[in-house]
Amino acid sequence: MTNNTVSLPQTDNQVTLEEKKIKRGVDITWKNVTYTAHTKKYHREILKGLSGICKQGEMTAIMGSSGAGKTTLLNILCCRAENTNEVKLSGEITANGQSFDARSFSNFAAYVMQEDLIMETMTVLEALQFAANLKMKGSNEEKQAKVKEVLKIMRLEKCQHTLIGGQKIKGVTKGEKKRTSIAFELVSDPDVIFLDEPTSGLDSFTAYNVVDVLQQYAKEQNKTIICTIHQPSSEIFQKFDRLILLVDGKFIYQGPRSKVIKHFGSFGFQCPQLSNPADYFMSIMHAESEENRNNYKTYFEHFDTDLRPQIDQEIAQHGTEIIAHKSSQAPFMTELKILIDRNLKNMKRNPMELKAKIMQSLILGIFVGIVYLNLPDPANHVDDQRAVMDYNGAIFFLIINTNMNTLFPIVLSFPLEKAVFLKEENAKLYSIGAYLLAKSIVESILSFICPVIFIAISYYMIGLNANFGRFCFFILVNILSSFVGQSQGMFFGSLFKDAHTAIGVTPMMVLPFMLFGGFYKNVDDMPDWNAWIQWLSPYRYAFEASVRSNYVGTPFTIDVVGQTNLNLGKWMCMLLLLILFLAYLILTYLLLKFKKQRLQ
Repeated sequence: MTNNTVSLPQTDNQVTLEEKKIKRGVDITWKNVTYTAHTKKYHREILKGLSGICKQGEMTAIMGSSGAGKTTLLNILCCRAENTNEVKLSGEITANGQSFDARSFSNFAAYVMQEDLIMETMTVLEALQFAANLKMKGSNEEKQAKVKEVLKIMRLEKCQHTLIGGQKIKGVTKGEKKRTSIAFELVSDPDVIFLDEPTSGLDSFTAYNVVDVLQQYAKEQNKTIICTIHQPSSEIFQKFDRLILLVDGKFIYQGPRSKVIKHFGSFGFQCPQLSNPADYFMSIMHAESEENRNNYKTYFEHFDTDLRPQIDQEIAQHGTEIIAHKSSQAPFMTELKILIDRNLKNMKRNPMELKAKIMQSLILGIFVGIVYLNLPDPANHVDDQRAVMDYNGAIFFLIINTNMNTLFPIVLSFPLEKAVFLKEENAKLYSIGAYLLAKSIVESILSFICPVIFIAISYYMIGLNANFGRFCFFILVNILSSFVGQSQGMFFGSLFKDAHTAIGVTPMMVLPFMLFGGFYKNVDDMPDWNAWIQWLSPYRYAFEASVRSNYVGTPFTIDVVGQTNLNLGKWMCMLLLLILFLAYLILTYLLLKFKKQRLQ
């Protein structure tokens, strides 16, 4: 791929009446695109020097059997494939003759994934307003007008106030969800729309509706629509303006859909009458048949002689209009406000999850209080080491519980939300910093409430220091411990692609922090080679701060702080807990920024 990318210039906001009548479009062209996979075991050329064009005002379908390279071609045109140690990409891709890269792509084009990734707890209307507020230029009135227009174009007016829904929440139908995914991208009025298998998982009637809407949109708005599709029905096949057929990484047809039957019929591959042309072409393209593989040479020869000259001429005559920046990224504070609002709605519309966390804090608080209810009275056991160990055990358990109750729910939910985040961030809807800060602010509500409920119930039942100031300080320690668990959960959740792996590996990563927390083993008895782990343990700081606070003014004659060798000081421990909270947030930010994976 050529590295000389051209930044697509912005146009003046003042548009003449003549320009309004003529809806300028974009032609996507590519020349000599080659994509090769290199591994230790094999070397495979996936795309072999392809050249082609997708024209404005037309809907182009890319068809081919599994492994032919259709999805790879779509990803390359979308700037979603890059040169790495394992794959090599070369060639030139332009929009109206101007080179573009992943950053400038979102200024004039949109990509609709095969999987419909939209926040389940938003309504259709809210989802489109969310996209409009973050991506569109202009006033609020213009944004609302655009949202209404897109709702009408995509035939979503009847379900606009229905939740998107998903596994947990009942919502719109599959067809409506697919059209919402498309509408989500259309709000910014892109000139080019790429779609990966837009009819996948839909019944024939719903699939036809989706394709019919897209084809009308392409013609009426002079848009360039490019999609991969596996095996469309005959009705859907008739809706495509242009067709690209791929076999073994090379084109065997590219041109108007209306001429494809005549082209193959001219050299003996006549599509039977009253049959679905798409089914016939798939039957002569799939690589499992040896007869088909033997015919590939014939397909390639007739493509080179009959079609390539015309395609080269069309590429040379591509559109040359300057492409306008139709989208823009909102200011950071606007992004933050909109994301906080969405996260709050998500929390409110998951009432069972909210109630479950609060009930968990109530029940656990009562249960822990009952377990430790009969601890020895300090006044009657002033020099009883066993009594001290019981109180220390209770303190350490409370700290671990407040941390874990925040950490594991986020570890479980964050990988599920990460797919939505990656899709939206890749479309330049908002920045990583705004997303993380908004999520932290909203998650902090429960990270604050749950420890307060849990400690308020169990503290006096256990019989810890009765001084109200000590009680408030203990709550503060556990709130900070809960906040650290929140940022740890985001970090561990962002490390893994799926929730099952995250929830399986996280306990193994957290366990060493418990062992080095200062309760199970005295900090002075830790060997030099692994004693450093204690400085990364939030439990160590929370335990010391709690111990130092709890034993002030108690009847115990034992020097509890001295025998534990915890010597940092309670306020230093509080500061270090705050630093750990911020450190995990920063690590999560860096991980998402530099290790983010584009969803293909």
